[in-house]
Amino acid sequence: MPLGRYSRRHRRTFGDKKPKQEIFLEHHRTPPKPDYYYVKKKGQCRYCGDVIKNKKGLVNKRSSWHPDCIDEYMMIYHPSETRKRIWNRDGGICANCGELQPRKSRQHDLKWHVDHIKPLWEQKGKKFDEIDLSYWEEENLQTLCTKCHSDKTSKESTERANIRRDERDNMNLMDKYVWDWTIGKLINGLVEVCLIK
Repeated sequence: MPLGRYSRRHRRTFGDKKPKQEIFLEHHRTPPKPDYYYVKKKGQCRYCGDVIKNKKGLVNKRSSWHPDCIDEYMMIYHPSETRKRIWNRDGGICANCGELQPRKSRQHDLKWHVDHIKPLWEQKGKKFDEIDLSYWEEENLQTLCTKCHSDKTSKESTERANIRRDERDNMNLMDKYVWDWTIGKLINGLVEVCLIK
């Protein structure tokens, strides 16, 4: 069962249209929703697409989720649910240095962070069929203090920059020309937008 409760602030999404974006590009913090999520059919799970049956073996027309599926959905797509579960599991103890962090704090240095062990940028730019949902599961999440989290993030940023530099060095001359031309156009466009404002 999800730890959070549904309230008025949760928007009803049954029957929403599927967005047209096919490639999972910009928003890599949460994965795109499965195709079944947008089906307007009661009795079919919105996460796995299987038929939901009651104790008698008949189709349950009053439900849209299997209990296990709603747990997994809430864990992946609702950050507040994710934070509650990780707090219950780790108790605010940093996985790196072992320091105990308070559940809530107004001081930046005393805040605890939910960190993805395998970084999410590895899933950026993939279609839904190619995405590995284990990146958003509980086993890939850990509690870190602010210092350990910033250290880990800076190491990952350096690693990502090195990968991009290696890819750029391995481009042929035509691709480098197109790359430089595209970057130049983007920079000029940004300058023009700033000047207009």
